Amino acid sequence: MQTAKRGFDWFSLVVGIILVIAGIASFMRPDATLKFVSICLGIGLLVKGIYELWFRQGINNWFGEKSGWLLFMGIVDIILGLLFIFRAASGVVVIAYIFAFWFIFDSIAEIATANYFKRLNRGYYVAMLILNILALLVGFVLLFNPLIAASTLVLLISFYLLLIGFIKIIQAF
Repeated sequence: MQTAKRGFDWFSLVVGIILVIAGIASFMRPDATLKFVSICLGIGLLVKGIYELWFRQGINNWFGEKSGWLLFMGIVDIILGLLFIFRAASGVVVIAYIFAFWFIFDSIAEIATANYFKRLNRGYYVAMLILNILALLVGFVLLFNPLIAASTLVLLISFYLLLIGFIKIIQAF
C-alpha cells in the first residue's frame, strides 16, 4: 500500500492567519464586528424576504391558498434588510432587539404556516414546530437581555474565527 505524500499547503496557512487576525480584531473591536454583522444580517434578511415572497407564490400555485403571514414577513424582512445594509450604525444600536423581535415574529409566522408542511411531510412538520418553538423562546430571552445577546454574539464570532483559523494553520502542515 502506497501512502500519498502531501506537500505544505500555503493557501490553508494564509487563510488560517487571516482568520486568526480577524478573530483577534473582532475581540478588540466589538463595535466594528457588530457593524459588520449588521450589514451581513441585512443581506440575509433581504434574501430571506425575497424567498418568502417567492414561497408565498408557490403556496398559492400548489394549494390555491394565500399566506398573509408570509407576505407580511417577506415585506418586513426586506425592509429590515435594507435598513441594516444602509444604516449599519443604527443597526448596531438595536441589533439585539431586532434579533429578538425577528426571532419572535418569524417563529410565529413559521408556526402559523406549518400546516402547509404537514400535508407534504409529517416529520418535517414536527421538526419545524419544535425548532420554531425553541426559536420563539430564544427570541424572548434576547428581548430581555439585549446587551448580553450582543456581547455573546461578538464573542461567538471571535471564537469561531480563531478556531477555524487555527484549524487551517494546522491543516497547512
